[in-house]
Amino acid sequence: MNRENPTVSVIIPSHNRSFSLRRALDALHSQTYPIDLMEVIVVADSCIDDTLAMLQDYKAPFKLQVVEVNCRSAAIARNTGAASASGELLLFLDDDIEALPSLVESHARVHRERPGCAVMGPYPPKLQGETRFFGVEVRSWWEDKFYQMSQPTHRFTYQDLLSGNLSLDAEMFAHLDGFDSAFGNCGGEDYEFGVRLLKADVPFAVAADAVGYHYEHETNNLDRSFRRARQEGRSDVLIGQRHPEMRPTLHIKDYETPDSLVNKILVAIVFFWPAALDLLAVGLRKSLDWLQYMGMRGTWRWLQTKLLAYSYLRGVIDELKSRSALSRFMQEGMASGDLGRHEIEIDLQEGWEAAERIIDRKKPDGIYLRYGEQSIGHVTPKFGVEPLRGAHLRSILALDFAEPLARAIAVNGMPKSAAHSEPSLVDNTLLQHLQLFTVLDKKKLENVV
Repeated sequence: MNRENPTVSVIIPSHNRSFSLRRALDALHSQTYPIDLMEVIVVADSCIDDTLAMLQDYKAPFKLQVVEVNCRSAAIARNTGAASASGELLLFLDDDIEALPSLVESHARVHRERPGCAVMGPYPPKLQGETRFFGVEVRSWWEDKFYQMSQPTHRFTYQDLLSGNLSLDAEMFAHLDGFDSAFGNCGGEDYEFGVRLLKADVPFAVAADAVGYHYEHETNNLDRSFRRARQEGRSDVLIGQRHPEMRPTLHIKDYETPDSLVNKILVAIVFFWPAALDLLAVGLRKSLDWLQYMGMRGTWRWLQTKLLAYSYLRGVIDELKSRSALSRFMQEGMASGDLGRHEIEIDLQEGWEAAERIIDRKKPDGIYLRYGEQSIGHVTPKFGVEPLRGAHLRSILALDFAEPLARAIAVNGMPKSAAHSEPSLVDNTLLQHLQLFTVLDKKKLENVV
C-alpha cells in the first residue's frame, strides 16, 4: 500500500433513499483528498424508487460505480461493494451521512500514522431544533458514544465497531472474509465483525476529524428503535453462536437469570403467552405519546427502556424459541468462556510510568495489582475488548481501585517515580480520591489496612 496517499474506495449501500444518497454523493465532491485517488461504489440494494435513475444521470468528479443487488442485507451489500473495489483502503459510509470535506483525508491520515487499524469517524446526528424526547435521547447517546471513543483512556470493545463511517485495509478485510452475510437483515453484522477484528489483534482507532453529519430523523424514529431492539436480540444470539465465549457478556444474560422482579415476570410470561404481551406492548407504546404530550420525561424514559428490553427479548425468542434453549445457550457459553487469558502482575510502587510501559509491552488481558507486598486488586480479563494498554491504567485505578491504592500509599509512601514529583502525575480523578484519604488520620488508615 502507498502509505502516503493510498487509493480509497468509498462504499455506500443504499435502499430506496434516493434523496439521502444524492446528498451523500454531493458531499463527496468537496473532499480535500485527491479526487483521482478516490472511487465511490454505490450498492443499490433492492431499490424500487428512483435511485437507479438518479444514479444513471448523476455527474460525479470522481469515478462512480453502481452495483445492483437484491438481498435486503447490509452485510451482503457492503461485501459486494468491497468485492468490486480497487482501492487500497475501503471506507464504508451510510447513505444518510453528509461527509465534511476532511472526512476521507482524515481516514487516510490515521491509517498512515497507525497502519493496520480499523478506523471509525464520528457521525453525530443532525437534529437541530429537535425537542421530542426520542430525538433528544438519540442525540445524547451518539454524542456521548463518540466522546467516550475519542478519549485516550477509552478501552475499545466490539460494540465500538460502527460501520456507518468505517475504514480499513482492503487486504485485511478480504483476509477476514468481510461481514457475516448470515446476519441478513437483522443487523449486528458490524458488532460480530468487531469481535473477529479484536480476535485478530486489529487495533481500533478514531479519526476525530473524519466527521459526517447523520440525518437521523430521516431514518430513525421511536417505532423503528423497537424494531432495531428486536433485531439486536436476534443478532446477539447469532454472535453467541459464532463466538460462544461471548455469551456471558451479552445482554441475553439478564434474562437467563433475571435480577429484577419486572424482568422475572417478563421472562416468565413471554415464553408462554407472547401474544398477550405483544398486545400490551402496543398499548404501552401509545402511552409514550401521551407522556410526551404531558412532558413527563422521567416516566417516558422508564417506559421506553422497558419496551426496548421487551423488544430485545422477543428477538432472542425469535432465534432460541424456548426457555430451556435460552438456559442451554447461556450455560454452554459459560463453559466455553473459561479459556486461558494472558494475565500479568504489576507492582504499582515502582511507579505509574513503569507500570504503563510494562502494560504497553506485554498487552495483557488482565492484571493482578499490588503495591509492594499489599494486594490492590484484580483487573479481570474480558472477552470482546481490546488488550489492556498503558493509557488505561490510571482511569482504571481511579474508578475501581482508588480506595485500596490510597490506603497502600498512606502506609507505604508515594510510588518511586513520584517521590520527588508533583502529584499531577496521577490521573485527576485518582488524585481526588488520594487527597480525600490523606486528610484522614494516618493511624486510622493503618488500622483499616
